[in-house]
Amino acid sequence: MKIKVLAVLGLAAVAGLAGCRSAANTNTTIATNTTNTGMMNTNVTMATPMSTPMAAPDTATQKIVEDALKKGGLNDVTVSATTTEVTLRGTVAKGKLGEAVRIATDASKGKRVINQVSEK
Repeated sequence: MKIKVLAVLGLAAVAGLAGCRSAANTNTTIATNTTNTGMMNTNVTMATPMSTPMAAPDTATQKIVEDALKKGGLNDVTVSATTTEVTLRGTVAKGKLGEAVRIATDASKGKRVINQVSEK
């Protein structure tokens, strides 16, 4: 009898918390299974945060940064640009990593630069 009362109270607490979730987390699932023995099994799946929309590609910035890097003699660096950030990939000679990031930062006009470049 005590186990049933505790199970019902626990289920009520879980159901109460599910009703208090924020508007951003709308993917909560609560499943209750009752077996022949009278015991309740409750499976709770936690809410997953909503994903942020992806930024659109920015080919104009990509071209500007690529041209600036080539002008600086950094030909083995590839550039991916979106409306919010610029990603650098590839390799540069030892001691040129800082220069590659500086050139990309200047050319991208304030966008965040993600450095995935390695030195040879």
